[in-house]
Amino acid sequence: MSGRAQGWGRGGAVAVALLMLLVAGCAAQWAPAYDPSIADGLNATNRDVQTLFATIGTGVDKQTFPSRSGTYARIIGSLNALEIQVKTRTLPPDAAKLPDVEHLLAKLGIGQVDQDKKFTAFPSARAIHDASATLVKMRDTDAAHGLAGELVSAFVNQTDIYLAQAIAYESYLKRSGTM
Repeated sequence: MSGRAQGWGRGGAVAVALLMLLVAGCAAQWAPAYDPSIADGLNATNRDVQTLFATIGTGVDKQTFPSRSGTYARIIGSLNALEIQVKTRTLPPDAAKLPDVEHLLAKLGIGQVDQDKKFTAFPSARAIHDASATLVKMRDTDAAHGLAGELVSAFVNQTDIYLAQAIAYESYLKRSGTM
């Protein structure tokens, strides 16, 4: 599990929930507009990732890596392209007021959620970046040593979490009517 997920704790979860309620109650648009091409790209890439995982199963030998090399390259390239596409969306003018929300949370006695150096205004960009980085590590390990057992499960689980986060955020944009 990532340190980021572990570090949120109860206070962080409450802060995020309160923030979502505050944002939902505001007339201002705080999130970028929904882009169906991003959602379609994520869904297609997720299918490719899941097909790769099914091909690997519970393990593969490094001698068979060349048969998967092109699949890794296509998936990682797709994720990197999606990350750029997400990061280049225009943020609405009201998004700049997020420090005001943090100030309000502080007044309510709720601590801020820790931000790391790779923080981006687009949660799906961070999740896509992390999915790509996980698959790069998986590819490199596969090429050098092959993959087996718990190692396969760890890569699959971590990638699935990141893809689910990205898909959930993009779905939220669609449902929230930010078109």
